This record gives sequence, structure tokens and C-alpha cells, in this order.
Amino acid sequence: MNTAQLAEDSVGRVERAGVEFLPVEARDSSPRNLAVVFVGAGFTLTSAVAGWLFIGFGLNFWQAVSAGAVGLVIGTAVVVPTALIGPRTGTNMTVASSADFGIRGRFIGSVLSLLIALLFAALTVWTSGDALVAASSRLLGTPDTGVAHAASYAVVAAGMAVVALYGHATIVAVQKLVAPVVGAVMVVGFFVFSSTFDATSSTGQYALGDLWPSWILAVVFTAAAPISYAPTISDYTRRISPARYKDRSIVGALAIGLLAGGLIPIVFGAYTASATVGSTSSGYVSGLVMSAPSWYVAGIVLMALLGGVGQGVLCIYASGLDIEGLLPRLKRVHTTAITAALAVALLYLGVFVFDAADSVSTMSVVLNTMVTPWAVIMIIGLVRRRHTGYDTDDLQVFAAARTGGIYWYSGGWNVDAVLAWVIGSAFGVLTVTTPTYVGPLAGIAGGIDLSTLGSGCVAGLCLIALSARVRRRSDRVGESKPELRIDEGGSHLEQSGGVGRLRQPLS
Repeated sequence: MNTAQLAEDSVGRVERAGVEFLPVEARDSSPRNLAVVFVGAGFTLTSAVAGWLFIGFGLNFWQAVSAGAVGLVIGTAVVVPTALIGPRTGTNMTVASSADFGIRGRFIGSVLSLLIALLFAALTVWTSGDALVAASSRLLGTPDTGVAHAASYAVVAAGMAVVALYGHATIVAVQKLVAPVVGAVMVVGFFVFSSTFDATSSTGQYALGDLWPSWILAVVFTAAAPISYAPTISDYTRRISPARYKDRSIVGALAIGLLAGGLIPIVFGAYTASATVGSTSSGYVSGLVMSAPSWYVAGIVLMALLGGVGQGVLCIYASGLDIEGLLPRLKRVHTTAITAALAVALLYLGVFVFDAADSVSTMSVVLNTMVTPWAVIMIIGLVRRRHTGYDTDDLQVFAAARTGGIYWYSGGWNVDAVLAWVIGSAFGVLTVTTPTYVGPLAGIAGGIDLSTLGSGCVAGLCLIALSARVRRRSDRVGESKPELRIDEGGSHLEQSGGVGRLRQPLS
């Protein structure tokens, strides 16, 4: 595919570019688009549910908002450096992870990306679909049945899948609609529920038995939200030219998108939960619909439809890109359709077969204890390559059905990075503290959940220690001499064994 074809990215036309390297001249997006994408992705009922959950943890409004704000700042600080990986590699995040984990080690990121896509896409469809059923029952008197829920899920999932199939430009355009419309509905909601709002109201029963452990649980839960975007961020930053935009503008745009897109819905969720605290036993969405004036229910429907698409499309698009990288014979539209079908299947199984509603929050926390160390390792790699950069050709070795290159490491795996990730993830899973799952090592901090941030810290320290060991061994043996070889076509001379690889035509 030539540069002109890769650059084809317009609203209403199917994006042709996949995970192949996107030349700088083909990149037509901006930091403003990046911010809008993540604001729109956050403006959904699924994000508002987090604020309601914190009231359910026993916190009052101000405690819930403070926990959400602290968690968002922490999670955003962890993940925003990854915004610079896409502009430097010209590809999506999981392919870029080959530089740190190895050509085959990128499978770790691929699995994480798929799990996140399936979990959060299903959760978004679930929440939005339930809102449609509750609104229809309130306004039209339709029955609240399994068939009604199944049909509403199908509507939201279809919208999400169609937008994801069209690709980047259409996603950006949709988010430019989602952000102001859903944002306005939320702002109006603050006035709608002001007469019954009580900032001091709470359930009186802390999720973990006391205020501070429960507050920290809310912080951890919120921090997990921006971190969960780690495998998707390069889907949008890879289309931003580093020649036109400075690093700080790209990082700043992502930070704005994550903070604004996360905090406003959490405040809305905690506010409305505090105003409808008597209805929380029936679930947040049902309580919100039943407590709202009839005219405002139409706004809730808009939040359900637009917000559901805005959130879910990021998950489906990201995993579709990634699977296309793993199955290069398929096109992005095919792999996106596969991911959408898997997410919907998981949703129906979770709702109608396993009744997994109470496990969703725990699953998201556990999954993020695996994503956080992965992201930290990627950031360490980014810092180490601040002078040498990435070999964009060698990142595409797997998609080109080749082996070798500077990211081949040991049989395609960077053992140090993989081992650091395993140790960090294990620490995270073992220290999780939630109302439905308590890890065997959760007590090491007196009931405080160290899982998400701890997993990242442990992985980072392990990688630094393992790398130091390798450098000491290299110092004893001496620097390896560069190896010169002619590639298969005989047209380039390749030098390996140093910090990077140099290519030059044979004379």
C-alpha cells in the first residue's frame, strides 16, 4: 500500500491503513483530535457508574469525588508518556511493544488488548442497553424482559461496530459529537437533581469495613480507568506528525482527554447517586431513569446511545487493529468485525448465562494489575530510546512473516521484560483487595489495595535490576563486535550488535 493510500482517512470512508508503518507525510491528525477522542470515550454511563459505585462503597459525595480525582491523576500520570510511542513508531501500541518484549513477546500486549476490548466493550453495551430498556419502560410502558435487553444490547453493539469498521476519521468525528452533547446532558443533570442532592448522604456501610481502605479502593478503581487505555493510545497518536507537533502538546492533549473525560462522569455519577440514594438498590441506571423527570429521560437515552458508541468503539477498533497485526492475511475490517462479535458474545454470556454483574469491577481491577506493569515497561523502553529512537522496519517483522532484527532478542522474546512483567503482574493479582476478591497477600498493607500501582513499581524495579545484571556481564565480557551481514535480497548492508541497526545501500 503506497503513502497516498495510507493517507486516505476521511469521514464515512473505510480506513485502509492497518498496523503497517504510517509515514510522517501520511499523518493528518492533531493533539486536539486526540483530546476529543478520549473526552468522548469517557462521557458514558459506564464511567458514571463508577461514581455511583463509590457511593455504594459507603463514601459520601465529596469523598467519592476526591477519590475519583486522585485516582485519575495517578492513572493519567502513569499512562500519558505512552502518547509519544505512536508518533515515534508510526504503528499501534502492541506492535510497538515488540521493541521491549520482542517480536513474539508482543503477544502479551495483544492478549491484554483483546481482554480489555472484550471486557469494556461488553460492559459499555451492557450499561447503555439497560438504560434503553429502563427508559422505554418508563416512557412507553414496554416490559422489562430478557428479550428487551437482548434487543437493546444489539442496537448499541451495532452502532459501536459500524463506527469502528469505518475507522479513525469516523471515530474522531463521532467523538466530536459525543463530547458536547453528552457533556451538556450531564451539566443539565446537575440542575435536574439539585433539589434532592445531599452531599453528606451515604449508605453508612463501608465496602472494606472502614473509610480509608474503602476510599483507597475507589482511588485504585479510578486509576485503573486511564491505565486501561494503554494498549489503545497509539491508535490515535500514530496519526500525529512529530514534525508538526511538539511532544508536550501531544502529552498535554492526552492528559486533558483522560482527566476531563474521566472526572466529569464520575462527579455526575456520584452526584446523581447522592440525589437518588434510595433507588441505588435497583441499580444505578434504573434508579437514575426512575428518579428523573420524564423530559430528562430523553437525555439519558442520548447518553446511552452516543456514550455507548463513543466508549465501545475505542475498544473494538484497537483490538481489530491488533488482531490484523497477528493475522496479516485478514484486513482490519474483518478483524474488527471478529472482535465486535466476540464482545457481544461475551456480553450475552455474562448477562444471561453467568449473571456476572457483581464480578465486573473486580475483573477490571485484576486486569489492570497486568496492564500497568506492561505500560511501565513500555515507558522505560521509551526513555531508553530517547536518543536512538525505534527501528520502524524491524517492528514490522512479524507482519512481514520474517524473523530476526534487533527486536528478535531470544527466539522473539525479551526474557528480561517478560520476566519483569510476570513478576509485577503476579504481585498485583496477589495483592488485590475488593469486596468480591481479596488476594492472598492483600494484608501486607493493612487492607489497603496496592495492586495497580504496586504491580507497576515491582515490574519497573525488576526490569532495571535485570538490565543492570546484563550490563555488568557485558562489561566483564567486553563489547560485542558489530556483525555485518547482507540481507536476503543482497541490497542492504546491516550492522547489528550496537544500540541500533544501520542500513545503507551497497556501493
